[in-house]
Amino acid sequence: MSWQLASKPPKPFERVWVKTSNGRQTTGYVNSGGDWVINCPRIAAQKPEVTSWRK
Repeated sequence: MSWQLASKPPKPFERVWVKTSNGRQTTGYVNSGGDWVINCPRIAAQKPEVTSWRK
């Protein structure tokens, strides 16, 4: 599947692969408030922005 822009998020709580603003890839999801949650604590600690995602 191709990468989608983060401005069009997936369904809430659907786990997807994400690319971050610091060039890392990991899994994440969108919570019920519409905010991205990054599953990897080491990457999340850097507080990057999600730039794109894919299933």
